[in-house]
Amino acid sequence: MTATEIPVLPDLNHSTERASAGKQPATADPGLLGYPAFATAAFALALFLTGFNQVTIPSTLAAPLPIMSLCGVLLIGATVWAARRGDGWQATMFGLFGAFWLSFSMLVFGLVNSWFGQLPEPAQRGAQANFILVWLGLMTVVTLTTLRLPKIFGLLFLVIDFSLLTLFIAVSVARPGAAGDPWILPFGIIAIFSMPLIGMYLFASTLNTFLGGRQFPVGKPFKS
Repeated sequence: MTATEIPVLPDLNHSTERASAGKQPATADPGLLGYPAFATAAFALALFLTGFNQVTIPSTLAAPLPIMSLCGVLLIGATVWAARRGDGWQATMFGLFGAFWLSFSMLVFGLVNSWFGQLPEPAQRGAQANFILVWLGLMTVVTLTTLRLPKIFGLLFLVIDFSLLTLFIAVSVARPGAAGDPWILPFGIIAIFSMPLIGMYLFASTLNTFLGGRQFPVGKPFKS
């Protein structure tokens, strides 16, 4: 299998040539919806973890959680779009991202509003750690499958893995009632801030190709 046969961003790879040859115009790609939704949710999560421009927990959650919830719904829409086009990879990727943002929003809403009972702080941290661990395991498996995809996807999932790993460690080692955050948390937040940059790069590449331009460089696969 060659790099041009990889079923990733099919419109990005071929729509420009088809349009210039007069054979077939570019068709809309699910990434036009999925990538900006992913990037926006990741940016909202990064702001949430830093408590940017807020002073209390409720005010910190007021903007990010609705954004992440809606982006999760948009990602499920992109999943259906990709599946109807027979694009299994994008359907898988957007479906997992959508499930993560929706389940994360439910977890935070549930803990804040005591949907799961009046849990003490250690129990809440344990629930968060278990949630992160499950997603870390799944995303690690997905990362191993990106060897046959353009390198930018491998980079994206490596950043996701590192972010989840640092968040898991931070939640696991935090002491109840202790002031400040564990020393490793800032590294995870830095990685999370890079996620929207990659997502927007992929979105810009998809949109530019759809409008008749060229695909941005995404790197050759590690394995053909």
